[in-house]
Amino acid sequence: MMQFKALLIDAYRQLSAAKLFWVTVGISALVVVAFGSIGFNSEGISIGFGAYQIESEQLNAGSPWARGLYIGIFSNFLVKIWLAWIATVLALISTCSIFPEFVHSGSIELTISKPIGRFKLFISKYIVSLLFVVLQVAIFCFGIFLCVGLRIGEWNPLIFSAIPIVATFFSYLFAVCVLVGILTRSGITALLITGIFWMLLWSVQTSEVVLNRFVTRFNVDIERFDEGIITTTEELTTIRAKSETDFRIPKLEKRIETYKEDSTEAQESLAKLAPWHMPVELVLAALPKNAQTIGLLNRWLSDPDGFDIGAIMNGDMRAFEGEDVKEFDPTTRGARDREANRRIQEDYESRSLWYVLGTSLLFEGFVLGLASMYFSRKDF
Repeated sequence: MMQFKALLIDAYRQLSAAKLFWVTVGISALVVVAFGSIGFNSEGISIGFGAYQIESEQLNAGSPWARGLYIGIFSNFLVKIWLAWIATVLALISTCSIFPEFVHSGSIELTISKPIGRFKLFISKYIVSLLFVVLQVAIFCFGIFLCVGLRIGEWNPLIFSAIPIVATFFSYLFAVCVLVGILTRSGITALLITGIFWMLLWSVQTSEVVLNRFVTRFNVDIERFDEGIITTTEELTTIRAKSETDFRIPKLEKRIETYKEDSTEAQESLAKLAPWHMPVELVLAALPKNAQTIGLLNRWLSDPDGFDIGAIMNGDMRAFEGEDVKEFDPTTRGARDREANRRIQEDYESRSLWYVLGTSLLFEGFVLGLASMYFSRKDF
């Protein structure tokens, strides 16, 4: 315990001396101030502490849409763009040299001369190295917590769930950085390889999202076109029972033929993409799911009744105000797109914590296992 405390104090001193740490904290403070400058009144949205006013019937003080917009800005933009990209890059730059410098000749001997095993030393050093992310996210979340409470009156402790989520997201990348850093003893090389690995994860996850979107869309198309064939055929049969010369008959026959052609085209496209989707899903299952890990925050903070930023951006606010949302024609492109988007969102939100976090942490554990074995057996 004393050794861990010493490592923790040492890590804090290193971070305090690192200029990037304070730069990141400073930028985080500016982001929080900008976020806090957004408010709501009886007329709509105020931006820049009242410097600019946007009138809105739905987005005003006390409205559930105001809550959806404010929380959505935090979980969909500030976390995903600032914490999960920009701040993560700065954190990797600041921490990539920790282990390479630690294993340099003369740096590790002083530490291991104390009564502590190498494996325990490795794990302790790894955990305290995550302090960079934990501290900056904690400061950021505290500021956001105050903004949300003061602006919309919601003192939501779930905002602080961003701390373990972002720290876990960062740990996926940092584990690879540590392994490469120990093997090469070069912080620059560790940073470069980690960046390549990050882009690999992004490529695999983006491929899965795109393929999943197309597969879901084609499945919806097939269902809707087949339903259109059935309903139109029934309508045609009813009309023919009354008159074989009805002017609507050619139009309905043409519609049925179009549905059949569109359904066949969708089936052919699905047959081409489906064999690619499954292998990509299997590869993704074995890799860290950083995007889905960050997405957990939005899943936990989003309004269960649908008053969220997604509905605002899609222009669906009136659909939650008692208006009839039944599709007039479910075969139109807009209706098919809405159904496909609903199924895709439902699919990702239904993925278990074991799939998102468990499998990702298994990969991280494997990488850390390799790094700890090399660290424990290698003479530095």
